[in-house]
Amino acid sequence: MIRKNEFTKLRLEIKSAIDELFETAKKNEKNKNDYILFLAKSFYDTEIDKTKFSPWQIDRALDELVDRHRVDFLIEYLNNQYNFQTENSADSKFTLSIELMIYTHLWESKHNLGNLTKIANLCDSKPYDWNIQIPSDSKYKFVKNNIREVFGKHQLKIYSIFKDCYKSQLRNAFAHSLYHFSLNGNNIVLENHKEPEQPLKQLTFDEWTLIFLKSALIQNLYHNKFSSEIEALKKGKEYEVQMEFNGEKEIGFISYDHNMKRFNGRIK
Repeated sequence: MIRKNEFTKLRLEIKSAIDELFETAKKNEKNKNDYILFLAKSFYDTEIDKTKFSPWQIDRALDELVDRHRVDFLIEYLNNQYNFQTENSADSKFTLSIELMIYTHLWESKHNLGNLTKIANLCDSKPYDWNIQIPSDSKYKFVKNNIREVFGKHQLKIYSIFKDCYKSQLRNAFAHSLYHFSLNGNNIVLENHKEPEQPLKQLTFDEWTLIFLKSALIQNLYHNKFSSEIEALKKGKEYEVQMEFNGEKEIGFISYDHNMKRFNGRIK
């Protein structure tokens, strides 16, 4: 359960952290306009027939379309469950089970983790990664070392929020059905508790609500900020970009068509 004023405060806190994250990424880019490559969802297609098409690709719309139903589901769930027609949100075993599913999907999604890794790389002044790889296993170490600790290194507000809500033990507990609701009905008991790697024994429903909402709002507000940054690009402006992958180097130009809602690009 969470009160309406607490939810509003939490949302503003996370929005401020997301705004700071994007500004840091923009300020710390290694090469001029790496940030534009990021917004354009640029990637190098290692499987394409180079005799027919360029491997340097932008505007990877297919990924967004494939992930669209999950984004829509999250938005609809938040709007329905946290609309505060009463002063407090209402918890039930049904809604908590749905939230555990959503939480697991958010933190298992290679699409989401890829986006967070890219923006962490920008904050850390690393070259734009044209072919980012998210491991299928050992995601906790990857997320901790390549995303969370980078945010901490640059003293970003998102770090403490991330640390509060990214807990691989919860993700694993739901994925492997290693949890249950306590007999008194007020706690989620974690059956995969094992010191020191998985220290949580149980969570109250209120503790869970904060973990879930921080995770959901990070994803939701990240998506909103990403979209607004694209729309804020100058109309008709071409951005010169450096393109480097696996020893190949090119200079390119990228622009955004506000009417068609898509990026265009060409190689110099």
